[in-house]
Amino acid sequence: MIVCRAHPTRVGLAIAGAAAGAVLALGGCTSTGSDAGGHRLSVVTGFYATQYLAEQIGGSQVQVISLTPPGAEPHDLELTSRQVVQIAKSDLTITLPGFQPAVDDGIRAAMPRTVLDITTAAGLHPLTGHTHDGGGDVEHAETAEELEVDPHFWLDPERMAAVSRELVDTLSRLDPAGAEDFRRRGHALDTTLATLTQNYVDGLAHCANTDLVTGHAAYGHLAAFVGFTQHPVALNPDAEPSPATLAAITTFVREHHTRVIYTEPLASPKVAEVIAAETGARTAVLDPIEGLTDASAARDYPGLMRANLTTLISGQECTP
Repeated sequence: MIVCRAHPTRVGLAIAGAAAGAVLALGGCTSTGSDAGGHRLSVVTGFYATQYLAEQIGGSQVQVISLTPPGAEPHDLELTSRQVVQIAKSDLTITLPGFQPAVDDGIRAAMPRTVLDITTAAGLHPLTGHTHDGGGDVEHAETAEELEVDPHFWLDPERMAAVSRELVDTLSRLDPAGAEDFRRRGHALDTTLATLTQNYVDGLAHCANTDLVTGHAAYGHLAAFVGFTQHPVALNPDAEPSPATLAAITTFVREHHTRVIYTEPLASPKVAEVIAAETGARTAVLDPIEGLTDASAARDYPGLMRANLTTLISGQECTP
């Protein structure tokens, strides 16, 4: 869904001030796409999955700016004034409302030319938060407990492909002269994603264990499309499980003879290691692909998905 000129609402003073400066700097300028003066389209993304899509589809015709730096948790992002200006100046800002509240606030303050909400294309319900007691305003969710659905759609390559196709259409509307190239690159990406889907279906078709015990609830879409069941230790990467939850997961691991508990690169493995020590299981890294770091198993989305598949085949004891 495309929304043009998002309307501002209540935001912090720093963000509002930065947005006001950006508007003054822009001076009412119009689109700077390659069809309107030879400049590349400026595309702002909040997190790695959308950055990857924009880079693959846009190629040299777009300048992609990611708001989440390498190695940072996208959930915890706080925007700088410079980043709010980047949103204001963008030809396109891609968003998954509710996943990154700071980006939602920045968009409302900066009023970028075009906003692409990928919620529907990703097959997700709106990521709305709860209504706080004592007021009627619905605030944005701050933690995973407050989210209605798992936002990690990109761990299902078919959902990733659906978002890719919507982005191809959006970029083609913004830059009609570049549409043929966008569609060509989008088709190549569709082929890559279809291959990943088939690799997962084939590689995980015959596994000794289909219960996926994970550090946090990021793998629901991955589990669903391969027929696994996710059992998260916590709902978000920063949460400490209650003693009752910890005891329940430990019991589950013992009773179901779970061999592996999956940790992730950007979160502490401490709780998973405690459960593993108590049960005789081992830990292995399963990447939610929220961002790249120097320690990442690969340097791009397909590489990380393939690394995850190798980890799952071993951890779930799968055979050809």
